[in-house]
Amino acid sequence: MESLNDLITMAASMLDSGFDVYAFLEWKKTAFMALVGLFGPFHYYSLHFRRIAEPSPLGLLAGGGMLSAAKEELAESSRTEG
Repeated sequence: MESLNDLITMAASMLDSGFDVYAFLEWKKTAFMALVGLFGPFHYYSLHFRRIAEPSPLGLLAGGGMLSAAKEELAESSRTEG
């Protein structure tokens, strides 16, 4: 889950420092691969992240929000398992 924290922090930093499309595209690729690695290719987050995270500040905000939701889902599942 640490990589999700890093990706969420990166999204916030990109929003604060100004939108850079090249940095966004690299972030989006890394975030998508993290979601697929954590949830598999057929989970809602994996299936819809690329569509939601469009190359714009709003898309970056939406993508970061999806990563936050994924982080919460993982935390919730670990609380119910243990």
